[in-house]
Amino acid sequence: MKLILILAFSIVLSNTIFCANSNFIEIKSYNIVERYALMNEKKVIIIREMIISNETKLILCLEPETLKTFLTNDSKYVVLKEEDFTNTLYSKIKSNFLSSNKTICEIENKKQKTKKCNILLTTDLCPSTSRMDYDFYTNIKESEKVISNSIPFIIFFSGKWIETHKDALEWLKTNNLKFLAGNHTYHHHIIENNIPEEKLISEITNTEILMLKNGIVPSCFFRFPGLKYKKENLETLAKLNLIPLGVNLWIGQKYISEQSILLVHSNGGMKVEVRMFKKFTKNFKTKLKNGKIRFLSPEEWFSLPFRYL
Repeated sequence: MKLILILAFSIVLSNTIFCANSNFIEIKSYNIVERYALMNEKKVIIIREMIISNETKLILCLEPETLKTFLTNDSKYVVLKEEDFTNTLYSKIKSNFLSSNKTICEIENKKQKTKKCNILLTTDLCPSTSRMDYDFYTNIKESEKVISNSIPFIIFFSGKWIETHKDALEWLKTNNLKFLAGNHTYHHHIIENNIPEEKLISEITNTEILMLKNGIVPSCFFRFPGLKYKKENLETLAKLNLIPLGVNLWIGQKYISEQSILLVHSNGGMKVEVRMFKKFTKNFKTKLKNGKIRFLSPEEWFSLPFRYL
């Protein structure tokens, strides 16, 4: 199947990652690859490659130290070996979730409050016919004024949501929000029993293609629908060079871990979470100002000492 895609070539875009407007083109092929390389004096893992209508090859690259991705047509790189990446941040994270058989941060802290809290803020856009909770995002903008800095976060897109909420997606892209695009599968089917590996891969890559089609570069982050998965599903994600994020902080929770992943649904189906998030940022305005509560980028959050299982 051919898909229309808007993108610009030879650009490395980070943080909030969008393809710049260019000519409309078609994807003729889209493949999962794993090549280790040195590009522009930086180590990268080439994780996807695609051929577009004019036979140009594009590659999606992952920077293993920053966890950022970028899209390029640059074919000038030096091939490296996998062992050259053993001590990178990404390699440590990958080994961590494979050895534990758990997604990152899925155990809630029920024991103690901490004086300082480092939060990786995430939101899920599961399939929904409801209007997106714009209030969640405008509250982020208001909180940025309080701390005089941008707040990084990850939006986990489902493919079905992208297809049915074009106006909301365009709003997200054009309101100067510092988000990364995580993958929440295409259909958002909750894994209760075994799912064929090829089916899970299809759910993931179809969503990646939809992101690209709509001008968004996929990140390396993934969240299972309903937070349900099997051990073999983690192994599939490792093959795709994706990092599975769980949740250990729900808004309104009594205890907060020093290193937390917070989930607030913003697809219109759980408005109470959005209201409580607004209350959270209002009540802890002082702690946000003095840095006792910090919203960190994935690179900053994962660079903290390993306490996130």
